[in-house]
Amino acid sequence: MVLQYTAVGIQNVSRMAVTRDDYMTDIENLALSMQYAVWNCSLDLPVRLVTVSEGGIGGWCLAGGEEHLRIYREVVPEIPGKETRFLGDLCRELGVYFVGSMVAKDPELMEDRVFNIAFIIDPNGEVIHKHYKTAFYQREPNTAPSDIWDLYLERYGDDPRRLCEALFPVARTEIGNIGTLICAEGSYPEAARGLALNGAEIIWRTQYPEPWMGNGIAEIQNRAHAVFNTCYVVSPNIGEIYFPGGQHKMSCGKSQIIDWRGNVVSEYLGGGETLVAAPLNIEGLRDFRVRAQWQNLLKDLRVEEYKAVYDAAQARGGIYPRNLCMQEPPLTEQQQLELVKRQVNRMVEWGSYTPPGDASRWQPYEISPEVLERLRRTGNG
Repeated sequence: MVLQYTAVGIQNVSRMAVTRDDYMTDIENLALSMQYAVWNCSLDLPVRLVTVSEGGIGGWCLAGGEEHLRIYREVVPEIPGKETRFLGDLCRELGVYFVGSMVAKDPELMEDRVFNIAFIIDPNGEVIHKHYKTAFYQREPNTAPSDIWDLYLERYGDDPRRLCEALFPVARTEIGNIGTLICAEGSYPEAARGLALNGAEIIWRTQYPEPWMGNGIAEIQNRAHAVFNTCYVVSPNIGEIYFPGGQHKMSCGKSQIIDWRGNVVSEYLGGGETLVAAPLNIEGLRDFRVRAQWQNLLKDLRVEEYKAVYDAAQARGGIYPRNLCMQEPPLTEQQQLELVKRQVNRMVEWGSYTPPGDASRWQPYEISPEVLERLRRTGNG
């Protein structure tokens, strides 16, 4: 049997959750769009994969410091939970796999910490995949694996293969091998490469806020991920999002599906509730990967050469500080912006960045005492 089917990216309208019920409101609305997508788009090939953007379920319930703990206790869901059970019933009804994400908690991994978690539900209604967002932009005070790195080492040891599989898991399914990247972590080629090394044939990568959708940066990244890793990239964005209170909303858009040659095969440029859909030929992808001589690039990685890049950075003490959240909640948004200054100082010190104008006159940024103290307490001084 030729493994070919229709994949759908739903561009929905969502809301910034202030209570747990807000998540279910988004999911109940999303159900109608899923039912329509399967009914209509199966006129091409049967729909087997339905996806929604980061932020499409509950938006972003974000805060550092003590407010982070309140959100953990009072607002965010668990995965699995009632939200994924509802979606699981829908997957059974429609016979599809579903990919999405929620800002959520996972007390089995760590209590009192909020994560951004991508998940996959199979046609039996089971959650078969969870991935914890590995990188954030500066206005997102959640917890990443490197923020609790000692916990990861305790759980998985220092075996590089086990750590890579834990950080960048891939669900091996009857419709192909699916990996997930959430928004900012798709800004780093290493994240997509980790998925590819773990077997990903489809990468779900969502989304960017404006202006980085409209200026083309997200598209450039996603097309590069597709070409570099010989895989499909399914990239829905939210259509609109209501801010807390429901009186004001911001439009988004530019959902896309990209094939493994980097071609945009489905696209919706505007905002609002809609979808993108395209056939995925997994059998053709697999055939190309094992028979091509050149653009199946993963087979030619000279890993010793590239490993030297990161070994050199690690020998200098690493770049982004680790273990920031082992004992305390994430930094506040303002503290995150202070941390950026420390990161820029480090890049200038290394010679990776050259200041403009007369470099001899450039002065390192002053960093707030509370951030410096946090770095000291976590061994990143």
